[in-house]
Amino acid sequence: MMFPKDKPYRNENLRRAVASLPCQNCGLEGSTQASHSNQLSDGRGIGHKTSDSMLAALCCSCHYKIDYGKDMTREEKRIVWDMAHRRTMRALIERELLVVDTKKL
Repeated sequence: MMFPKDKPYRNENLRRAVASLPCQNCGLEGSTQASHSNQLSDGRGIGHKTSDSMLAALCCSCHYKIDYGKDMTREEKRIVWDMAHRRTMRALIERELLVVDTKKL
């Protein structure tokens, strides 16, 4: 079954908040990037990134290793990115950088 492609969600403030965190893989501070998921199941496609809802805070080195490195299998890269994504969401919520707008509930 084919589903129509949605326009990916974009939010610069969210990307900046993610980049303000330490790397959620190795803990390095000061060079973190908002890393988008590379998984097809998350909406990745040729020529476009996934939604900004699928971000992980990764330093430049970890980001490169997951996107282009040869030391991990594709499955290992997915597992490492998924764990970093979970830690990123937790850090954003616990630092109150990501909050629920109760007016919209």
